[in-house]
Amino acid sequence: MAKGVWRYSMNPQELKLWEDPGMKGWRAAMEAYVEDEARERGYMKYALLGRSKEVIAEKEVTKNTKEPAATA
Repeated sequence: MAKGVWRYSMNPQELKLWEDPGMKGWRAAMEAYVEDEARERGYMKYALLGRSKEVIAEKEVTKNTKEPAATA
């Protein structure tokens, strides 16, 4: 049975990067990381939280449809 919402609290350094307009790629990578963690732990949704526990971003966890990378 899937769990509710995986909550990730960002530290001050992560928040500084999140707020920088030039760090769009980093923001996308951070969301992908948190989504992966939520998926692995069996959660249906994830939320990134700021310093005052405000929700900065939240989405439903998508199914992992990618094949694992082949190792040789």
